[in-house]
Amino acid sequence: MDYGIIDCHAHIFPPAASAAGFPDEATHLLHQQRSMHMHGNQPYRRLRDHSIVTERPLWDANDPSPAGRRAVDFRVGAHGRYEWTVDGEDQYVQFLAPWMANLEMTAQTLIAYMDYAGVATAVLQNDHIYGNLAAEFAAASKAYPGRFLGLAQVEEAFAYQDSELQRLEDEIGRLGMAGFYFTTTGMFRSGYKPMHSDPAYDPYWKLVERSGLPVFWVQSGSSPVGTYEDEMRHLARIVERFPGIRHLLVHGVPTALYADENDRLKLPSIIETLLTEAPVSAEILYPIAWGGKQEYPYPRAHLHIRQLVEKFGASRFLWGSDTPNVDRYCTYAQSLTYFTRYADYLSEAEKRAILRDNAAALLPALARTDSREG
Repeated sequence: MDYGIIDCHAHIFPPAASAAGFPDEATHLLHQQRSMHMHGNQPYRRLRDHSIVTERPLWDANDPSPAGRRAVDFRVGAHGRYEWTVDGEDQYVQFLAPWMANLEMTAQTLIAYMDYAGVATAVLQNDHIYGNLAAEFAAASKAYPGRFLGLAQVEEAFAYQDSELQRLEDEIGRLGMAGFYFTTTGMFRSGYKPMHSDPAYDPYWKLVERSGLPVFWVQSGSSPVGTYEDEMRHLARIVERFPGIRHLLVHGVPTALYADENDRLKLPSIIETLLTEAPVSAEILYPIAWGGKQEYPYPRAHLHIRQLVEKFGASRFLWGSDTPNVDRYCTYAQSLTYFTRYADYLSEAEKRAILRDNAAALLPALARTDSREG
């Protein structure tokens, strides 16, 4: 490529057993246990014979609040695993790649990944499972100028409270974070009351709108918020009240939910409205979701990508990898080349838009970098 590719979805993080920016290790572990309860991509397994376990023992399905957490000795294992014990039987989930002995991804390692794959810049997304890492992101950006942009991490359940607002002002100010990360699963800390589209959250959304920075959203297909369409309805309410905020759907549109047996997409009207009439974009990020179901280069994914671009235009989409998570299915380079080498239904201009230009337009910090380079 004759331009610098931007990966809009990457991670660095300290060892998972550490506090990782939380007040203590126990609070981090609380978030990790809830995340593994919500995680459905990788199966739970019994340690002694690696057989699949269908029960969900980590949380009370009827109580999404911290009170629903079950005492199963949930712990950080080794080599990409989280572990727990039920009735004397050890179980685990292979959340990260087996090479990750202490579940850690350093900035230096990510730079090596990027250099090998030919990626110029990565947006460092935050999630509570990895930690609250704005300070680490700022340090990585300083150590590797022009290679990283970090996102501010909010405690979603308390985002409207003064203490959170002050912390976020510091993260986008002193620490130079380039956008906001918001996962609706983080609202478990308050039992999902109030909801993020309720007026109680207006102080947070006013801060975001005033900053001019985008929000990177993680929404679920099934959660206490409701269905994916319900998640989009909450987003639509926020868009209506705060039209100056730009939004990115992390992990992209879950097209597998809306495909028939011939992979023809019929998207709900709320998704179509947001992607045509609202300042909403979506990631193109299929290997992390589909890598366990089909082989590289994911031919069914291309059927879906083609339909999305034909319907909404290339300007609505940004490429991301979800590295190092994607390593459990394919290499970092393959998470890029499945798109660059096999999306022959797209023009070079469309590929460039998805691989760079749309990210530069979404993130003011990238636009400033491009201006300086010009």
